[in-house]
Amino acid sequence: MYTIAILTQRKAGLSREEFLEHYRTTHFALSSSLPGLVSYQQHAAAHGADAWTDPESDAEFDALSVYTFESLEAGRAAFAGPEGQAVDADTGTFIDWDSVRFFPGQQIQRFDR
Repeated sequence: MYTIAILTQRKAGLSREEFLEHYRTTHFALSSSLPGLVSYQQHAAAHGADAWTDPESDAEFDALSVYTFESLEAGRAAFAGPEGQAVDADTGTFIDWDSVRFFPGQQIQRFDR
């Protein structure tokens, strides 16, 4: 399995609620339509009382997206095609591209309960 984890911040001027609404609806629909996608997860950053480590501070990032493909080649092909181009175009409408941090990785172990 090949995973791409992506940390993002919302564009200036967007409220957290506006950002999350677009992320959960429009961006989810586009991202989950990528060919060869095995799984897609969206995580909103915990803020305030919901934060585990420091309830007094805001998280630096607003969201974490996790895309899993069968292979690196499948992930590259998905984002190179029209569906991936649509995901990238949408990303630019609500995410600050300069904030984006990618963590590509190969799964070495997994535990599910």
